[in-house]
Amino acid sequence: MSCPVRKYPLRQPKNYRPPVPRWQLRLPEDLDRVFTAYVGLQRQKDGDDTTVAAGIATKSVEAWLKGNPPMSHECFEVVDGDDEPGTRVWVCYYTDSGVYEQAVQALDLSKIYASLGAQNQFIGLWCERFSTSRSLLETNYSGLDYLPGLARLPGTTTVEHTYSAYWGAARDRIPDSGEDLFEKAADAVAPAKTPAGSGEHLSGSNYENMVHIRSGQFWENCNDEERESYETKLEPTLKTGLGYLWENPLDTGTIGLRFMRNTRPGEGVLKETCGAGFFRSLGDLEDWAEKHPSHKAIYLGAIKHAKFFGESRKFRTWHEVSVLKRGDATFEYVNCLPRTGAIRSVNLEKKYL
Repeated sequence: MSCPVRKYPLRQPKNYRPPVPRWQLRLPEDLDRVFTAYVGLQRQKDGDDTTVAAGIATKSVEAWLKGNPPMSHECFEVVDGDDEPGTRVWVCYYTDSGVYEQAVQALDLSKIYASLGAQNQFIGLWCERFSTSRSLLETNYSGLDYLPGLARLPGTTTVEHTYSAYWGAARDRIPDSGEDLFEKAADAVAPAKTPAGSGEHLSGSNYENMVHIRSGQFWENCNDEERESYETKLEPTLKTGLGYLWENPLDTGTIGLRFMRNTRPGEGVLKETCGAGFFRSLGDLEDWAEKHPSHKAIYLGAIKHAKFFGESRKFRTWHEVSVLKRGDATFEYVNCLPRTGAIRSVNLEKKYL
């Protein structure tokens, strides 16, 4: 059986061999879509009342998780970016559309907020969720001994590939890239005025070809030398690159990007982080990755690290990228700070609480 002819050719050079091995996710054949929901709990001020309210809200979210269990979920704490530092975040992954819809309908953020009574003044709640077609998804993993995110869904496997370590590789890994350029939407324009957020319930959806990325780092299994190398060389370089994106959201198309540290009940913070957020288009993400010195430094530093530590390397990187067609994503913010998530970047409907 011959392969279909691509309208848009691969970006991979001829006779190309990647410098280091990489793997990508393979979903079960009968799975056409995956579903992702990020839920956040924002503490906007310190104080006893806020602590009590945050505790009540946390129990409500955890009760929702228990009553509507996803196929996989992870927990984070926001370190920096488009949110309040210290915000608690849960990411939930689903494979069944009916289970997903039932779960998100059961998550009533306004009800949770109202249940906090007078103590809710400095609590924000949000949910950013989306549905991803398998033909609009790409993943990349530097090793197989630690596979988070979508890779924890039942029935998934991994396969080694050669579409890595060249400009345009991420696009090449998206199955539909042979027929679609995923161009920036004409209505991908930020609001003329940013909503106040406080005292408001904001909701809306995405425009055509918005992109979501979650990109992670895991160094829990590294020896002391490799751990120090990551924490003193690679991580500062990564933070510099993220800082550039946060400082230039209109130029780079960065939307609601958070840098978060993974947490686990009873274990506190882990030696694992991820950046998660949206971009205006795949082209915007590619422009930063290919052209800006801050990303080139991240890329070259990672390659250098891999070559130096060789087969003894335990540092792992990975990412999952979704191209979202119009209406695939839903944004909801209840009493959130105006810098939260997509509030400054996407036109949202407003209701007063």
